[in-house]
Amino acid sequence: MLDITHYRAAAPALSRTYRLALVTDLHNCRWDQTAAAIRQERADAVVIAGDLLGNLHSRGAQSLEFLRNMTSDVPVFYGLGNHERLLKPDEHEVIRATGAQLLINEAAAFGELVIGGLRPDMEGQDENLTETHLAFIRAFAEMPGYRILLCHRPEWYSRGIRDYDIPLVLSGHAHGGQIRLFGQPIFSPGQGLFPKYAQGMHEGRLIVSRGLGNHTICPRFFNAPELCMITIGADADAADKG
Repeated sequence: MLDITHYRAAAPALSRTYRLALVTDLHNCRWDQTAAAIRQERADAVVIAGDLLGNLHSRGAQSLEFLRNMTSDVPVFYGLGNHERLLKPDEHEVIRATGAQLLINEAAAFGELVIGGLRPDMEGQDENLTETHLAFIRAFAEMPGYRILLCHRPEWYSRGIRDYDIPLVLSGHAHGGQIRLFGQPIFSPGQGLFPKYAQGMHEGRLIVSRGLGNHTICPRFFNAPELCMITIGADADAADKG
């Protein structure tokens, strides 16, 4: 079962409406249902907010095939997550060879949108933004266009990103709390018990996906995989679904 959640973000300055499919936390799992849903939803582009794969050796071929499958139809913008932090430069090139635009403290234009990918913590799993992160965030916030930041860790939003002029931040990482009881998330790395940023839209600017896969021995309970479809444009009313 795959949940599809729709979000709308108002952007009066845009001349048209854009439909983005947010993919996070696939973790090398099966992707055929996700790809079919993205096509059925008529996405203009796919944006990946990290943890599509862990490495290119243990089932990484599945995620690479997902990228090739998607880039045959629409542009794909790929920001890394913590599970991808140890990928080597030659492995980055394998990802780029699929046709996806890999964004590691980089930005790319898509029509009137500018999509930035915040690099993960490359040395360890530091739960705080570093000066390197902040330097890119400051520069990104000054770029022309409707700015969308792919930031795998949602807790980084409240730890510094919200202070900058970035209209939309897209995250994953929390797996919806992994286990959900009575609709409430139980735990997330980086946030601990009963995390605030486990899913939904927050402050009209941060969208957190529950993600599509799993990588731990603990299964997902009452927590179906989620594909987020985001409509951005002058006729899209901002709604907080957090």
